[in-house]
Amino acid sequence: MSDRKATEQIMSLLVGLFLLAAVATGLLAYLESLKLGTPSDFWARIVDYFFQHIWPIWKLVAGIISALALVGIIHNSRKLRAINLEELKIYGSPPDAPVLGEKNEVKPKNEKWEKVMKYANSDNASDWRLSIIEADVMLEELLRTLGFSGDSVGEMLKSVDKNEFSTIEEAWKAHKTRNAITHSGTGFELNEREMKHTIALFEKVFKEFGII
Repeated sequence: MSDRKATEQIMSLLVGLFLLAAVATGLLAYLESLKLGTPSDFWARIVDYFFQHIWPIWKLVAGIISALALVGIIHNSRKLRAINLEELKIYGSPPDAPVLGEKNEVKPKNEKWEKVMKYANSDNASDWRLSIIEADVMLEELLRTLGFSGDSVGEMLKSVDKNEFSTIEEAWKAHKTRNAITHSGTGFELNEREMKHTIALFEKVFKEFGII
């Protein structure tokens, strides 16, 4: 039964090819009767007409569509970023383990920020540097969560809209201190007062978006 079905399919294919060849032959004969030249000349004229009259219009339409698509992508990216900002402000970072006391609700802990504060409260000056570096890592994660793109925190901060990020100046100042620490190494003298000021800048940024 299967062999018969396969034979029928092959015969149908051959008949289809034969009909297609007959139609093609008839079409070529008709074109020759119109004295339009050989089939190759006819197709050459069609190609020339396409590139001379249709292709320029097609390029213009494609360019307009591409431009509109790019505008749409930029617009939607801004809208999505604004939505992310609002969601982060409302919900903050996902809580690890919310704990309820007898009277007051205890806010979810941010382990990364606790690590930053542990270094900041240390008596060791090298830990102060770590506190700023770790806080800057948190800033990078925040920016990427908000949808900003770039190879570094500095590149992402350059694309920030001040209307969506009211603590952008604090973020810049804190990040510049981090850069001074990492680029100058031990040559950068960080005192406790400057460390606390920088951590306070990071804290203000993180509180704006509810992650601490």
